[in-house]
Amino acid sequence: MLSFCAASLLLAFVNKKELTKHNAGAGKIYFSSKPFTSDNSGSKTSFSSKEFIYARFELSDKTIKDAFKIGEIKPGKPHLFLVSEMEVLKNGEPVGYHKYKNNYILLQKENLDKSFLNLDILPKPDQATTLYSMLDDFSAGYGFVPLYQMIKPDYFPEGGNYRINVKIFSRTQDAWGRDQDEDKWPFIVDGFDFTFNEDDIATLEKNRLAVIDASQNNAFRYDKLPDVFSKPAKITDPKATPAKIAAILKRDLSQRTILKWVVEQYNGPLWSVAKDEYNLPKYRYFNPHIHMAYKLDGQCRVGTVTLRENYTGGGTYGPLEVAFTSASDKQDRGIDCEKIK
Repeated sequence: MLSFCAASLLLAFVNKKELTKHNAGAGKIYFSSKPFTSDNSGSKTSFSSKEFIYARFELSDKTIKDAFKIGEIKPGKPHLFLVSEMEVLKNGEPVGYHKYKNNYILLQKENLDKSFLNLDILPKPDQATTLYSMLDDFSAGYGFVPLYQMIKPDYFPEGGNYRINVKIFSRTQDAWGRDQDEDKWPFIVDGFDFTFNEDDIATLEKNRLAVIDASQNNAFRYDKLPDVFSKPAKITDPKATPAKIAAILKRDLSQRTILKWVVEQYNGPLWSVAKDEYNLPKYRYFNPHIHMAYKLDGQCRVGTVTLRENYTGGGTYGPLEVAFTSASDKQDRGIDCEKIK
């Protein structure tokens, strides 16, 4: 049974024997220098900073859903998740700014009824499979794998031998949907010894950035084009003909190769006018979004753009142009190029 005692957790972080006792009956976290497959074979308890590190937790007698009390998806939180926390110790004592807290782990529905989960700790970039996000709605901030993010003087002020404790938990809620106190959050915790060599910093930093890039490229990839591409709107407005929109996209998004685009179905007026604080026109915008599949830097992605005409005075507007793109604040979701049909 997973423990909920905050005091015991604190002792577990600073005492290896107590850590083992604390997990009794709950399960165990195993660690390996290679990704786990069907079991915990190949696990070990010590690593160097030259090695890649992976984890697998196994619960003794409960499913992930029951042990971590995973609820249903709720408005504003479109994905299920667990949360990670890591701590660095040296000679049994916390080191400096020793905790890296509250990084969210995407939990797929197919894992809820399992009693184990494989996780990345310090993965090889092309073998990273765990999606970590800095936000609990997983709208951005992908790839911030905790131990990579901790390769800093705050956590490792010098080379030497350290202890890394890994805690995986869930933020449970009461009947009103409010987060419960932390001492009620179910968790599992375990750790490993870590020999840190300052000569490895450059390689670790390179791998950190590569993991972030890979996570951003692979997060929530489309298996096929969204349905909007098979049900495009038929626009008859002479200002937004297919030929004109195609020319605008080619002109304003010249770094992208547009492979396919459609105007989304829209039931309201095609055009609206945005005004300033003096009720004067600023621009006129085309209400339907343009959905497009495109190629950029060798990667295929799917996103949207909006179109508008800037007000030029005297009741007239300038040429139609791209106003905003969905990639302006976060990377568009990827798709295999061969699936764009």
